[in-house]
Amino acid sequence: MKLILYITGLCFMLIISSSVLLADENSSKNDESSVEIVRIGSSADGIGIIMGVYSPFHKEMEGIYGKSFILNVQHSLNMSPTIDIISSIGYMRKEGNPYYDDPSFVSGNRSKISIIPMEISIRKKYSLMKSPPRGLFIGTGINYIRASEKIPDVISTSGGNFGTHLFIGPQIFLRDGLAFEGEIKLLMNEVDMKSGNIRYPITLSGLSIKAGIMWYY
Repeated sequence: MKLILYITGLCFMLIISSSVLLADENSSKNDESSVEIVRIGSSADGIGIIMGVYSPFHKEMEGIYGKSFILNVQHSLNMSPTIDIISSIGYMRKEGNPYYDDPSFVSGNRSKISIIPMEISIRKKYSLMKSPPRGLFIGTGINYIRASEKIPDVISTSGGNFGTHLFIGPQIFLRDGLAFEGEIKLLMNEVDMKSGNIRYPITLSGLSIKAGIMWYY
Protein backbone atom coordinates (compact mmCIF):
# COMPACT_ATOMS: atom_id res chain seq x y z
CA MET A 1 0.00 0.00 0.00
CA LYS A 2 2.83 2.40 0.87
CA LEU A 3 4.48 1.78 -2.51
CA ILE A 4 1.20 2.34 -4.35
CA LEU A 5 0.65 5.65 -2.53
CA TYR A 6 4.17 6.86 -3.36
CA ILE A 7 3.80 5.89 -7.03
CA THR A 8 0.34 7.45 -7.26
CA GLY A 9 1.49 10.65 -5.60
CA LEU A 10 4.56 11.01 -7.80
CA CYS A 11 2.61 10.30 -10.98
CA PHE A 12 0.04 12.89 -9.92
CA MET A 13 2.81 15.46 -9.39
CA LEU A 14 4.28 14.69 -12.81
CA ILE A 15 0.93 14.96 -14.57
CA ILE A 16 -0.05 18.25 -12.89
CA SER A 17 3.40 19.79 -13.33
CA SER A 18 3.57 18.75 -16.98
CA SER A 19 0.11 20.13 -17.75
CA VAL A 20 0.77 23.50 -16.09
CA LEU A 21 4.22 23.90 -17.56
CA LEU A 22 3.21 22.86 -21.07
CA ALA A 23 0.47 25.48 -20.99
CA ASP A 24 2.99 28.09 -19.83
CA GLU A 25 5.47 27.05 -22.52
CA ASN A 26 2.84 27.28 -25.27
CA SER A 27 1.72 30.73 -24.12
CA SER A 28 5.29 32.07 -24.24
CA LYS A 29 6.38 30.73 -27.62
CA ASN A 30 6.15 34.20 -29.12
CA ASP A 31 8.14 35.75 -26.30
CA GLU A 32 11.77 35.50 -27.42
CA SER A 33 13.18 36.37 -24.00
CA SER A 34 11.38 33.47 -22.32
CA VAL A 35 12.95 31.04 -24.75
CA GLU A 36 16.32 32.54 -23.97
CA ILE A 37 15.92 31.64 -20.29
CA VAL A 38 16.10 27.96 -21.11
CA ARG A 39 19.28 28.62 -23.03
CA ILE A 40 21.19 30.43 -20.29
CA GLY A 41 23.84 27.93 -19.27
CA SER A 42 21.55 24.91 -19.68
CA SER A 43 22.12 24.49 -23.43
CA ALA A 44 25.49 22.95 -22.68
CA ASP A 45 26.97 19.78 -21.28
CA GLY A 46 27.40 19.71 -17.53
CA ILE A 47 28.91 17.81 -14.62
CA GLY A 48 28.08 17.90 -10.94
CA ILE A 49 27.60 16.24 -7.57
CA ILE A 50 24.25 15.67 -5.87
CA MET A 51 23.63 14.04 -2.50
CA GLY A 52 20.77 13.22 -0.19
CA VAL A 53 18.88 10.35 1.42
CA TYR A 54 17.39 7.12 0.13
CA SER A 55 14.38 5.55 1.83
CA PRO A 56 13.34 1.99 0.86
CA PHE A 57 9.70 0.95 0.63
CA HIS A 58 10.34 -2.64 1.77
CA LYS A 59 10.06 -3.05 5.55
CA GLU A 60 12.88 -5.62 5.69
CA MET A 61 15.17 -3.18 3.91
CA GLU A 62 14.25 -0.52 6.48
CA GLY A 63 15.53 -2.96 9.11
CA ILE A 64 18.92 -2.99 7.40
CA TYR A 65 19.61 0.68 6.93
CA GLY A 66 16.44 2.72 7.13
CA LYS A 67 17.14 6.06 5.47
CA SER A 68 20.62 5.96 3.98
CA PHE A 69 22.94 8.72 2.72
CA ILE A 70 23.53 8.59 -1.05
CA LEU A 71 26.11 10.39 -3.17
CA ASN A 72 25.93 10.73 -6.97
CA VAL A 73 28.30 12.09 -9.61
CA GLN A 74 26.46 12.86 -12.83
CA HIS A 75 27.05 14.15 -16.34
CA SER A 76 24.52 16.02 -18.48
CA LEU A 77 24.67 15.65 -22.26
CA ASN A 78 22.67 18.43 -23.90
CA MET A 79 20.54 17.37 -26.88
CA SER A 80 18.44 20.53 -27.35
CA PRO A 81 17.55 23.70 -25.38
CA THR A 82 15.06 21.66 -23.33
CA ILE A 83 16.32 18.05 -23.49
CA ASP A 84 19.27 16.47 -21.63
CA ILE A 85 20.56 12.93 -21.30
CA ILE A 86 21.86 12.31 -17.78
CA SER A 87 24.32 9.57 -16.84
CA SER A 88 25.30 9.04 -13.22
CA ILE A 89 26.95 6.71 -10.74
CA GLY A 90 26.27 6.70 -7.02
CA TYR A 91 27.23 5.02 -3.78
CA MET A 92 25.42 3.99 -0.59
CA ARG A 93 26.69 1.99 2.37
CA LYS A 94 25.10 1.09 5.66
CA GLU A 95 25.38 -1.38 8.51
CA GLY A 96 22.37 -3.07 10.11
CA ASN A 97 20.44 -6.27 10.64
CA PRO A 98 21.17 -8.95 8.00
CA TYR A 99 18.74 -9.16 5.11
CA TYR A 100 19.78 -12.76 4.60
CA ASP A 101 18.28 -14.49 7.66
CA ASP A 102 19.21 -17.84 9.17
CA PRO A 103 18.26 -19.59 12.46
CA SER A 104 21.96 -19.88 13.35
CA PHE A 105 22.35 -16.09 13.43
CA VAL A 106 22.66 -14.43 16.83
CA SER A 107 21.98 -10.85 17.85
CA GLY A 108 25.62 -9.96 17.31
CA ASN A 109 25.44 -10.67 13.58
CA ARG A 110 25.46 -7.41 11.62
CA SER A 111 25.57 -6.98 7.87
CA LYS A 112 27.28 -4.30 5.81
CA ILE A 113 25.47 -3.47 2.59
CA SER A 114 27.06 -1.53 -0.25
CA ILE A 115 24.95 -0.35 -3.18
CA ILE A 116 26.24 1.20 -6.42
CA PRO A 117 23.48 2.56 -8.70
CA MET A 118 24.40 3.36 -12.32
CA GLU A 119 21.77 5.30 -14.23
CA ILE A 120 21.01 6.78 -17.63
CA SER A 121 18.03 9.10 -17.99
CA ILE A 122 16.37 11.54 -20.33
CA ARG A 123 14.88 14.72 -18.88
CA LYS A 124 12.68 17.52 -20.18
CA LYS A 125 13.30 21.05 -18.84
CA TYR A 126 10.70 23.78 -18.44
CA SER A 127 11.37 27.48 -17.85
CA LEU A 128 9.54 29.15 -14.95
CA MET A 129 11.26 32.50 -14.34
CA LYS A 130 13.40 34.90 -16.34
CA SER A 131 15.37 36.58 -13.57
CA PRO A 132 16.97 34.76 -11.90
CA PRO A 133 16.69 31.86 -14.38
CA ARG A 134 14.64 29.11 -12.76
CA GLY A 135 13.02 25.99 -14.11
CA LEU A 136 11.69 22.52 -13.47
CA PHE A 137 12.59 19.19 -15.04
CA ILE A 138 10.92 15.79 -15.22
CA GLY A 139 12.46 12.60 -16.52
CA THR A 140 12.70 8.85 -16.64
CA GLY A 141 15.36 6.25 -17.32
CA ILE A 142 16.88 2.86 -16.63
CA ASN A 143 19.43 1.85 -14.03
CA TYR A 144 21.69 -1.01 -13.07
CA ILE A 145 22.26 -1.57 -9.35
CA ARG A 146 25.19 -3.56 -8.02
CA ALA A 147 24.84 -4.63 -4.39
CA SER A 148 26.86 -6.63 -1.86
CA GLU A 149 26.08 -7.83 1.65
CA LYS A 150 28.80 -8.94 4.05
CA ILE A 151 28.19 -10.57 7.41
CA PRO A 152 31.62 -10.99 9.08
CA ASP A 153 32.61 -14.63 9.57
CA VAL A 154 29.22 -15.78 8.23
CA ILE A 155 28.56 -15.00 4.57
CA SER A 156 29.31 -12.59 1.74
CA THR A 157 26.92 -12.23 -1.21
CA SER A 158 26.61 -9.95 -4.22
CA GLY A 159 24.39 -9.38 -7.22
CA GLY A 160 23.09 -6.90 -9.75
CA ASN A 161 20.03 -6.19 -11.83
CA PHE A 162 18.36 -3.61 -14.07
CA GLY A 163 15.45 -1.41 -13.04
CA THR A 164 13.68 1.85 -13.89
CA HIS A 165 13.12 5.24 -12.29
CA LEU A 166 11.07 8.45 -12.53
CA PHE A 167 12.14 11.84 -11.20
CA ILE A 168 11.20 15.51 -10.91
CA GLY A 169 13.11 18.50 -9.58
CA PRO A 170 13.94 22.22 -9.71
CA GLN A 171 16.82 23.91 -11.56
CA ILE A 172 17.95 27.34 -10.29
CA PHE A 173 20.87 29.12 -11.94
CA LEU A 174 23.05 30.91 -9.39
CA ARG A 175 25.03 32.49 -12.22
CA ASP A 176 25.68 31.72 -15.87
CA GLY A 177 26.74 28.07 -16.08
CA LEU A 178 26.30 27.24 -12.37
CA ALA A 179 23.01 25.77 -11.19
CA PHE A 180 21.48 24.38 -8.02
CA GLU A 181 19.43 21.26 -8.76
CA GLY A 182 17.15 19.17 -6.57
CA GLU A 183 15.62 15.79 -7.31
CA ILE A 184 12.87 13.50 -6.05
CA LYS A 185 13.35 10.09 -7.62
CA LEU A 186 11.24 6.93 -7.51
CA LEU A 187 13.37 3.78 -7.94
CA MET A 188 11.91 0.41 -8.95
CA ASN A 189 14.53 -2.31 -8.48
CA GLU A 190 15.05 -5.84 -7.19
CA VAL A 191 18.50 -7.45 -7.01
CA ASP A 192 19.17 -11.20 -6.89
CA MET A 193 21.95 -11.87 -4.37
CA LYS A 194 24.04 -15.03 -4.55
CA SER A 195 27.05 -16.81 -3.11
CA GLY A 196 27.66 -20.43 -4.10
CA ASN A 197 24.34 -22.24 -3.75
CA ILE A 198 22.79 -19.44 -1.71
CA ARG A 199 20.27 -17.29 -3.56
CA TYR A 200 17.91 -14.60 -2.26
CA PRO A 201 16.42 -11.34 -3.63
CA ILE A 202 16.52 -7.91 -2.00
CA THR A 203 13.96 -5.26 -2.90
CA LEU A 204 15.61 -1.90 -3.49
CA SER A 205 12.54 0.01 -4.67
CA GLY A 206 12.28 3.29 -2.82
CA LEU A 207 12.40 7.06 -2.88
CA SER A 208 15.50 9.26 -2.99
CA ILE A 209 15.61 12.99 -2.30
CA LYS A 210 18.82 14.74 -3.39
CA ALA A 211 20.24 18.17 -4.13
CA GLY A 212 23.54 19.55 -5.38
CA ILE A 213 25.43 21.75 -7.80
CA MET A 214 25.80 21.34 -11.57
CA TRP A 215 28.38 23.19 -13.67
CA TYR A 216 27.47 23.66 -17.34
CA TYR A 217 30.39 24.32 -19.66
